[in-house]
Amino acid sequence: MVEEIPTVLITPEAKAALEIEIERAGVGGELTGGLLFGYPPDDQHRLIVDSVRPRPEVGFGGRGFSLEQSRTSQQLAQAREVTPAAHYSGVWYLHRTPNKELSDDEWIQTQAVLEDPDYRFDDLVALVICLYFGELSMHAFYFDKYHSARSQMPEAATLKLTTEAAGQLGQIGAGQSAGSSSPTDWYKAPELTERLKQEYARLSQRYGVEATLQADGQMIFRLEPKGDYGKLVLYLACASGFPDRAPEAFVMAGEKSYPLYSPTLSEWTANMWMADVVASLIEWLNWSLEQFVATAKDAIEAGKYQEAADLLTVVLSIDPRMPKAARLLGQAQAPMRSP
Repeated sequence: MVEEIPTVLITPEAKAALEIEIERAGVGGELTGGLLFGYPPDDQHRLIVDSVRPRPEVGFGGRGFSLEQSRTSQQLAQAREVTPAAHYSGVWYLHRTPNKELSDDEWIQTQAVLEDPDYRFDDLVALVICLYFGELSMHAFYFDKYHSARSQMPEAATLKLTTEAAGQLGQIGAGQSAGSSSPTDWYKAPELTERLKQEYARLSQRYGVEATLQADGQMIFRLEPKGDYGKLVLYLACASGFPDRAPEAFVMAGEKSYPLYSPTLSEWTANMWMADVVASLIEWLNWSLEQFVATAKDAIEAGKYQEAADLLTVVLSIDPRMPKAARLLGQAQAPMRSP
């Protein structure tokens, strides 16, 4: 558990979108809330960049609610167009009373999302939006595993617009940690240069590796697993804060990156090595292929045929027998072939 409750930051665009959604709901209707997308730019801040109101069949607001990425992957992809680091980061609820505290059902649902075995979140943000006699107010709460394990309610957090905190965080939209004076040359410290050399050597023992330094200071390791993994290529990106900060893992489809997650990576510590997490990433990638197919299906429905084709091509290169992928690829390519 962090010693201080993190400040919750929300972009003006995300706040405006939530307010529009609430105003449309008015004082009646069935709207209860939805999901938040964002990421932690550092230990003391949680950034919200987007939100979504799930479809009614998802069952949001009920005790039995659980994340179903196949139903929200399109919205997550939209959030990642704002910032590639975005992920599910919390929940929001509408109260038609001035009471800003979470109800028992809302607390149980928030706890269920926090402890979802498919995601293993360390913490979540909860926004309570009160709409009472035309007056709208937003209240932020912070909920982590410490609170959940002790059946404690989320703790109130400070909520700020990113424009209010710009001087405090600097280039928050780029995901840079506060206090990073030179994030593009972080790797030049002797101990970090040696660490990266060792990381490369360990990875090379198991995988085909190429290391590339990006203009923004990211060190990208391109990995080709040896053995029966099809044409799988995955990437690990290290940036300022490494090794205390975990590397980011992703695959590429066309020019778009798709983040990868695994329990091992989510539990990263500075004493771990990247070679230790790759096997777990590959295992979880096999599970994620179904989610990629669902994302591609959403892209086809939205008319984003090239995006869907790129993603399905990656899926089929890894698993040529992936159910429905070949048929969906044909659907995506057909409109692009039309005169």
